[in-house]
Amino acid sequence: MEQHWILIDGNSGLHVPWYFWLRVLDEVNRSTRYGTPFGLLLLEARPKSRTRSARAVTEAMTSVPQAIRSTDLGGLLGAGRVGVLLTNQDDASAEQARDRILQRLDGSGAMRHVDWTPQLLTFPSDAAEISTLLTQGWQEGEDVEAKQSA
Repeated sequence: MEQHWILIDGNSGLHVPWYFWLRVLDEVNRSTRYGTPFGLLLLEARPKSRTRSARAVTEAMTSVPQAIRSTDLGGLLGAGRVGVLLTNQDDASAEQARDRILQRLDGSGAMRHVDWTPQLLTFPSDAAEISTLLTQGWQEGEDVEAKQSA
């Protein structure tokens, strides 16, 4: 029997959590070996009104793949949470990328019903935080998948 791995979430168009965290780990290893920096942008969507909360967040998340560069990797981290791996980005470039992504989300109407809370981490300066996220991210991804399959 042939197995098929699902790498992209069908609803959001973002990579599934386990694959996203695997790619972040790969990037940590590559960056450690070659000394190249990268950024990790974490976005959390919070609905502006409670009447459309779940629907507004889902709709906003579908705008993220179009707001990032083709060289960036977007991943679904949980309900209302998205990660964007910004490869080969130093601190200043990662900040510009964060601003560009937020502007694109605003221009797409994705911010009409939600507020995006961004958190930007860069490697190597935020290596400890990224390491913590990697260990929590795996567990969190398993919890999300378990809830979705239930």
